[in-house]
Amino acid sequence: MKSNTLKNRNIKITTIRLKMILLAIILFFSILPGKTLANDQSELSTLWIDLSMGPPLLDLFNQTAKSGDIARVEHISQLGLLQDVTAGQKLVVFKSADDAIRLLPHIHDEFDIVGYNLEHGPANPISEQEDPVGSIQRLREAADEYGLQLALGPDHRFAVSDAAAMAPYADYLILQIQKVQTEPETVYDFVLPVIEEARKANPNIEISVQIRTEGDVDDLLKMLSPLQENIDGISILTSEETIAVSEKLMGKLRATPVEPPREPVEDNIPVENKVNLDIITQAGNNARTSDSLPEDNNAPLATVIAAVLEDSDAPEEVLSAKTTGDTISTAEANQRTGSTWLFVIIALIAGIALGAGFISYRSGS
Repeated sequence: MKSNTLKNRNIKITTIRLKMILLAIILFFSILPGKTLANDQSELSTLWIDLSMGPPLLDLFNQTAKSGDIARVEHISQLGLLQDVTAGQKLVVFKSADDAIRLLPHIHDEFDIVGYNLEHGPANPISEQEDPVGSIQRLREAADEYGLQLALGPDHRFAVSDAAAMAPYADYLILQIQKVQTEPETVYDFVLPVIEEARKANPNIEISVQIRTEGDVDDLLKMLSPLQENIDGISILTSEETIAVSEKLMGKLRATPVEPPREPVEDNIPVENKVNLDIITQAGNNARTSDSLPEDNNAPLATVIAAVLEDSDAPEEVLSAKTTGDTISTAEANQRTGSTWLFVIIALIAGIALGAGFISYRSGS
């Protein structure tokens, strides 16, 4: 009788242990999605950030930027903004490699990275569209001459067809996904093959994906999370209308308290550092010559820029993207990988508890 009582007590103890283990497992999986997102956001914050500048964002960048972060202006008429950047690196975007080459002797000490935004369309010279590799080779030589890094930002078609061939001449590759950033599977299907081929061609290249500050910030972070093992940075397109989103996104990625959205501030860029955009629009199809380029390298910045752009056969425009693609099936699996070790620990605890219960049962028999 005593033996049966001891057996029953051990069985009850074992049953209670099993119930507690099952309850712990249920609780764990009920909170897993939230823990995964938090971990993913934390890891995304280790990537460098490439932020397009506007006067309201200067203070935010200066206060939160790490040494590897990049302050970017989309047009040389905004070059004066970079004079107030006190953190990270500085980048200026060009649509034409030849225009950049002709301007570098006059402005190379104003920034660290020259950006080449090669796209199909009237904003880019036809000659460069027909010879993308030759164009970036020429720009690479000029960048090396002045100790600058080179960032390549192709549109979707050039990324698919020529990114691997151009990658050996670039320090950075920015893949434009902002047009389809609400379609994660389309994004993955586009960027993952391009990234793989680009890294084969240049193992040292730094790669980012470019998003715009629109929509829900948490949704953007969820979309980016499965890519964190494949990319080095996040490029962010901003606008005056989406300052609040920009600040929230930077707050998430840099885990820094962000002030409430501010009213647009007055543009204090010195007049001499501005270029009238009408000059660019009127450039038309003029022949590319250096006849009007000032001989004096100390000539006013606006004079130099105007001289180059008046000879240009294409206007400068802000970065845009045309991306297409379909699906991949590994995103969810990648998202769960970081929690595997927790599941293993729970399994070990369960095994130990079951073993202890079995031993108690045997000892009482």
